[in-house]
Amino acid sequence: MTKVCFAQEMFFPLQSIQTLSAYLKRRGHPTDLAIGSPEEIVNYIKKTKPDLVAFSVLTAYRNHMLATASAIKEAGLKVPLIAGGYDITFMPHILKHSDLDMICVGEGGDPIIELADALERGADFRSLTIGNLHIKQADGGIVKNAMRYWMMNLDEAPFDDRDIYLEKDPYFKIIPFTQVLAGRGCPYPCTYCFNDGYKRIHMDAGMKGKEYTNFRSVDHVMAELVLLSEKYGSRDFFFNDSTLTYNKKWILEFCEKYREAGLTQTFSINGVIPELSEDVCAALASTGKCRLIRFGLETGNENFRNLTLRKTITNDELIVVTDRLNRYGLRYSMQMMLGLPGEKMEYAWESLDVARRITGPSGVHGINIFKPFPGLEINNVGLELGEYQASDVIAPGSVAPPTWRKESLAVIENSMNNVLLPSDEAYLASRKTMHLSGKTAVIEKPKTDQASALQSKAVLANAISKATSTTKKIEGTDKFGDIEMVFYDNYRRDKLGLQILKLSRYSHVVIRFPGLRPIVEKLITLPDNAFNRAVWKITEGLLNIRVHAAAPWSYFVKYFVFHSGKQVR
Repeated sequence: MTKVCFAQEMFFPLQSIQTLSAYLKRRGHPTDLAIGSPEEIVNYIKKTKPDLVAFSVLTAYRNHMLATASAIKEAGLKVPLIAGGYDITFMPHILKHSDLDMICVGEGGDPIIELADALERGADFRSLTIGNLHIKQADGGIVKNAMRYWMMNLDEAPFDDRDIYLEKDPYFKIIPFTQVLAGRGCPYPCTYCFNDGYKRIHMDAGMKGKEYTNFRSVDHVMAELVLLSEKYGSRDFFFNDSTLTYNKKWILEFCEKYREAGLTQTFSINGVIPELSEDVCAALASTGKCRLIRFGLETGNENFRNLTLRKTITNDELIVVTDRLNRYGLRYSMQMMLGLPGEKMEYAWESLDVARRITGPSGVHGINIFKPFPGLEINNVGLELGEYQASDVIAPGSVAPPTWRKESLAVIENSMNNVLLPSDEAYLASRKTMHLSGKTAVIEKPKTDQASALQSKAVLANAISKATSTTKKIEGTDKFGDIEMVFYDNYRRDKLGLQILKLSRYSHVVIRFPGLRPIVEKLITLPDNAFNRAVWKITEGLLNIRVHAAAPWSYFVKYFVFHSGKQVR
């Protein structure tokens, strides 16, 4: 057997790790979990001596993974390292520029079993021809094995392994919700979502488009829910599917069998406005347990929503469906994004206004600061407009994707682009200055020939000197793969983008108290600061995260009394 240790930074149950652990355990390979800083993980690996260390990478924690991989190698540990996940799939070049030994692009269930089986046989991982794995050779070269895709009959997959977290630390036993995934994929081509790009990758490998989105059978899902209820005492089921309502027959059957099962747990789902028909809403309400329905408002401006986000939903449809949800007593959360590429200030204010107008008696808001995560088609819009630096949205060593969405920019005025692009090398210093002053750092773009190398270093040194002389300490971190920057930044580097970012800090407040708009309009002209961030963090925690996570006040008491030293998100 091969002992596999998963490693992560935060105390949060990653569904991907639970899934992979279930595959491995079914095959007889034991799994373990290391949580903490790179140093803590290194010490744990020294103690437990696993045969393989695996990372499931979210963009916000990419730098932690890279630092941990380097720390493991620097400690002289010979254990092979593998990373996978959406971030890795869209940034495969990261293997060459890291201390990882392997990456997995696409789905990892079958590949990790085959890898564990091979290691058990004593095989050299560098010689393996396992689909989806890219493997670094001794000379630094990369072998890219063929891409494959997931099983079509999802009922053949094992239920997620909950024990890997629950047996690791008592904190995981107080988390109020249990994550469940009923299927795979999403049928919609939204430009701001990873699904469309992920689908294209799999279609290039031979998958048919219609195969990308499918569910487990209702009976299979219900069997898992019953297990979660009886064995683990789950209190709330949080369905992570991009939409659970696109197949009307499936969701109606699910609601019927949920009632028949007599489950006492509440559940929350994602849906899409046109899918929330009269009969679907009636079925969800009939369960008496549908706690929250999350749907995408995304942005309040219809043209911007349709042309740039490729989401063809009108504001009238939003009003009709939210009225229906209110009539059935179904609580809902509208998800929206601020700081999108190409977004004007009036669009941002329009989003907050529309959200306020369609909020029901108990409606809540999922307000997200948009980030150009790798693989998103909408990133091309930001690149076309000069609002993003290519190094923010693509992998080291790769080239910018083709920008073929110019038709989406018809509603964008060129005059908004009051922006000076610094060089890639000088981006971090530039961003610091923007956060402090609201102005883009004046950094000369270096020449492109080799002779300009020394000039580039001088320009960078000068920019860093200017930025750091403004203040002794800058809150947050400087890298795209760090949690602080992902939480607080939208990565637009034009002045307007930074103003919208500052508006997002006050979004929860403005929706509920629109009379404060004149004050907020003045605040967002000032430099970004710790107060703005505190407002965002407090209102986001109390008015968004608490509701979406079904977290009672007792959870917060238990956390602060017993687990406050743990990073949970």
